[in-house]
Amino acid sequence: MKLFRWVLAPLSPILLYLVAALIGSHVPVNSGWREPAQGVTIYVTTNGYHTGLVLPKQAQGIDLNSFFPAKDLRDPDLDAGWLVFGWGDRAFYLNTPTWAEFRPQTALYAFIGSSATLIHVDHLVRPDDAYAPRPIRLTAAQYRRLVNRILSDTQRGANQLPIAIPGYGDHDVFYPANGRYSVIRTCNNWTAEVLADAGLRVGRWTPFAGGVMRWF
Repeated sequence: MKLFRWVLAPLSPILLYLVAALIGSHVPVNSGWREPAQGVTIYVTTNGYHTGLVLPKQAQGIDLNSFFPAKDLRDPDLDAGWLVFGWGDRAFYLNTPTWAEFRPQTALYAFIGSSATLIHVDHLVRPDDAYAPRPIRLTAAQYRRLVNRILSDTQRGANQLPIAIPGYGDHDVFYPANGRYSVIRTCNNWTAEVLADAGLRVGRWTPFAGGVMRWF
């Protein structure tokens, strides 16, 4: 029995976390939301671990090129009409361009918590270039609220524009962000928060990608 408790005790916080994530991802906010018949189509994307939002560069009179221009890319001539937004820990983003560079200590520092965060922006020619994109239609008002939330989470420089940090390749870029990353508030929580702020139905607490994608 003592051996059983010795083995189970370290696992208890992990088990509680997983159970809480399961419950939180099934309890909705904005439960009355219904997809409108007409509006702006965006996409939720995931690579299985991380989620993001795919938005048109121009819609409802909002020109995202003004904030996230192609000139910030290594390939500024890319004819892209869509942007993918993700949010996360700065050190994890910059030090883990692929899973081959993954280091447990990097993940540990991120899980403990850091206020050094980034917005990651990929420029896409078409939405289908994203990982497993799932379409969602928003009203004009919902779309504006969603964009405003993303902009409010992006830090600005002296000219009120985001400050670019080179990305992994020719078609992506990072920008300093607001907000604290931790095991309680992950990149997937951020995606759900942005959708919830726009009025969409999504899980109340979604630290894993599956907890976000199940709603779409």
